[in-house]
Amino acid sequence: MEAIAWWLWSLALVPYTLFPLVVRAVGRDRRALEVPPSNENWPSVVVVFAAYNEEAVLAAKLDSLLSQDYPGELEVWVGSDLSSDQTDAILTEYAARDARVHWIRMESRSGKAKIINRLVAETQSDWIVGTDANILFAPDCTRELMREAQRNPKASVVGGSLYYRGMDRNAAASIAEEERWYMNWENFAKRVEYERTGCAMGVEGGLYAIRRDAFRPIPPGTFMEDFFLSFSAMLRGEHVAWSLTARGSEDVSHDSDQEFRRKVRIAHGNWQNIGRFAGSMWTLRPSVLAVFIGHKLLRWLTPLLVLGGIILGLGPGPEWSELGQRIWLLFTALAVYTLLLRAGLAAALNHVPGLRTLHHLLLMNLALALGFVRYLRGGTSGIWEPTPRTHG
Repeated sequence: MEAIAWWLWSLALVPYTLFPLVVRAVGRDRRALEVPPSNENWPSVVVVFAAYNEEAVLAAKLDSLLSQDYPGELEVWVGSDLSSDQTDAILTEYAARDARVHWIRMESRSGKAKIINRLVAETQSDWIVGTDANILFAPDCTRELMREAQRNPKASVVGGSLYYRGMDRNAAASIAEEERWYMNWENFAKRVEYERTGCAMGVEGGLYAIRRDAFRPIPPGTFMEDFFLSFSAMLRGEHVAWSLTARGSEDVSHDSDQEFRRKVRIAHGNWQNIGRFAGSMWTLRPSVLAVFIGHKLLRWLTPLLVLGGIILGLGPGPEWSELGQRIWLLFTALAVYTLLLRAGLAAALNHVPGLRTLHHLLLMNLALALGFVRYLRGGTSGIWEPTPRTHG
């Protein structure tokens, strides 16, 4: 039993430590085999996103899109999800002064998936760029997405790189540094995957491009449409590219409670897609399947792997094994620590960055576990409540 427990705990470490290193060590750089980018015949692009009460960031968002240094045709389509603030007024103003901006107002709260489907159906561009209202594009972002698409003609999806803005605010009480560490880790893993295997495992929902003929209508109630679209492309044998130079900025989360709720929703959405693709994921190319298991599936399973290891480590019968007792005590101590921090003691421990990082990692895995439970319980609304926005 102890051997199995150690095996489960070792699997839980793979996506955080071993997997990116293994991919780098055994893979080969396929990007050298792709054709160089051309500066001619830039495809037409439409940027689409849903907006619900986004008055705090919407003007800055639209400004960043309208100032794109892109030589091809570019339009912006926005779906207001029955917003009750100044979102619609801002959209009306921008549409009146720039013919590239279009928007629709949903008749009822609809959720991101339904809005994206509607916007895509209204447009005819060669490529669709999906984003969120709080993601600000660098001036060359669209150009770099399409440059990567030209570099790799096998790619039907291209992901961009996100970084956080607002890192200097509320540093003493926020989780911003931990969130930046996690995003950097994800960017590292995706860069390695793409450069060494030809396929990045997924894209950021706030910054990606998909070729129109690769777009599939997003099922109602889907939380993570970016994973649905990119994984569907992988199942068809298409590449999912990743661009280091197509950059966008996201307002960093400073509130652990808000970030925790967001991660629970993300985890729920990921398990939605796992259930949807459970029968077909095994048809992926072996290298892509290995990337999926190492980067995504094992990470989502981490809470279950750790808990399973603890149960097995306890040993049969009333007697605890020495290993199980130690792990159980550690688990209990970490749980108590997490509860204390969530009770408002985080500020008192801000001078111990390691403890705050551990707290953040624990909350991430707790969110994964709760997302799994919510998936098992059902519920497919897909309607969201955005976290408070900042654009500084």
